[in-house]
Amino acid sequence: MELTKNTIYSHDELGEVLVLGVHHIFETYDLDAGDGCLRSRIVRYTTEWDNYGPMPSSIRTAPVEEFRTVVGDAVRTWDGGEGANGDT
Repeated sequence: MELTKNTIYSHDELGEVLVLGVHHIFETYDLDAGDGCLRSRIVRYTTEWDNYGPMPSSIRTAPVEEFRTVVGDAVRTWDGGEGANGDT
């Protein structure tokens, strides 16, 4: 399963969670070559958000492979913070 940024998933233990992104963690990275030694991939997610975004203290991380074992299908796409009058 591919995890998608700004998507709400059903989590086995936490209910609905908002995925903020999937990130690569490198041991080393050569900017000139655009290549590095990948250590791991993590997913950033939150259990608490509103129309403006995630609550800063609720942002969590987990290894991608572990996270995939506890989430189901996507529930819906998060609107990205559009306000009540359509402003962002």
